[in-house]
Amino acid sequence: MKKQLVDMFSRNVLKKLIALAAAFIMWVFVMADQDPEIEGSYTVPLSISNAPYELIAICDEKVVKVETRAPRSYFVKYDANAFRVYANLEGLGEGNHKINPQVIMPQGFELIDTFPKTLDVKLDSLIERPMKIEILTSGLIAPDSAIREINPSMDSVTVVGPKSFVDSTCRVVGNVNFTGNSSSFEIQIPMRAVDDKDNVVTNVRVVPSVITVSVDIESGIKKKIVPVIAELVAPDGWELTKINVEPAQIEISGAESIINSVVTLKTEPFSVQTGQKDFKGTLKLVVPEGVSPKFYEVTVSAEIVRKNIPKDNPSN
Repeated sequence: MKKQLVDMFSRNVLKKLIALAAAFIMWVFVMADQDPEIEGSYTVPLSISNAPYELIAICDEKVVKVETRAPRSYFVKYDANAFRVYANLEGLGEGNHKINPQVIMPQGFELIDTFPKTLDVKLDSLIERPMKIEILTSGLIAPDSAIREINPSMDSVTVVGPKSFVDSTCRVVGNVNFTGNSSSFEIQIPMRAVDDKDNVVTNVRVVPSVITVSVDIESGIKKKIVPVIAELVAPDGWELTKINVEPAQIEISGAESIINSVVTLKTEPFSVQTGQKDFKGTLKLVVPEGVSPKFYEVTVSAEIVRKNIPKDNPSN
């Protein structure tokens, strides 16, 4: 039996090898026809690798599109979770850098390209800065009520983040909406870091991010009319005459306990420039907290004349 098996495999060896090679070639041809190589893409989240401990990495790109080539069946078998794209920051210092994204793919895939081809990464120092908070208000309280006092639970917070972003923070603000309230209340409001154009600053944290604000509302409001006084300052050697304020009187409203103490409203101080003969301008009113005037600005005009300096009488 053993001899028969040996004879069967030893006869026509060349023909058998040729047949085996032909079968392999045919298999490769069939597989190439049935599972051809195609091109496709995956959108993969970007990771940051080896960032220096004392610095923070900032990159606007959050994902990278990976263009690949592989047999058709691979695109069915694998999804974006099988890929990894990262920016290697090892050895880099503070400042702006252009990084080539690194791609790790399953075996059998060929990398064609990435979009973007390079990544703009900024390494910045992490700092923190205390900042005063501002409470902004919106909405109207009930018609028969007045705001007596607004008390935040703290006066300042800490802004934490990359130095360039913390430096661009001009204010930290929170908003209290009064709409419909007729009695005192407490509310928790989120704090926002904003730049000089009141745009929210990204990549920074406000600590604490939420504060408590107490609003003291007094029921029953009072109205009365008070005169307006223009706070103008003349240059040295000059004086102001014929000062006119329009409107000369303004109706104010608020809690009776506050309104009773308001006798006049003054404008913000304004210094008239030397050389002017006539002044006319719009000035803001200085409005005490809890007082609501009908107008917040008035028009002020005046004439500027030289002071009369008395001459010394000659001695007889």
